[in-house]
Amino acid sequence: MKSKIYPFLFSLLIASIFSCQNDNSDSGSHDSNEPNYSEENVEEQPLTEEELKEQLLETECSERAKYIDGTLKYEPIYKNLLSMKVTGLKLTLNLTNSATLATFKDIDVRVTFTSKTGAIILEEMVTIYEFISPNNSIVDKKEINCSNQEYTDISDVTWTVVDASCD
Repeated sequence: MKSKIYPFLFSLLIASIFSCQNDNSDSGSHDSNEPNYSEENVEEQPLTEEELKEQLLETECSERAKYIDGTLKYEPIYKNLLSMKVTGLKLTLNLTNSATLATFKDIDVRVTFTSKTGAIILEEMVTIYEFISPNNSIVDKKEINCSNQEYTDISDVTWTVVDASCD
């Protein structure tokens, strides 16, 4: 039985070698004047420093929100101290630009105040009309309107950079 299998395996091996050689050879439709762009012949040109900077700047500008981070603090604005009625909130945003080359400006931030149950109590869009240079921070203060009841219901605050312009 073994003597019948070995010749079959040997002929199968020879056939597969010849078929691989035929796949790698030209089929006759290739023009000899055209360059051969096989993987072995293509060499990538290294990018210049200027091209690398331009590519990095494009990446940072296309993914703006990824490079802007920071903190948000808020405190109540009282109608008067005796009544302790809240008429609004003071927001203090400390934003940091972690990009290497891109300067961002006109940053749109969505601030969301939620209750203990996760319900949205108040949501505001805030635009910060400042420049943030690469690897720098800014502090911006804004005021938003808020009722006394909304303020007492606030349990958590989150913020998200929605958009920014790349300068």
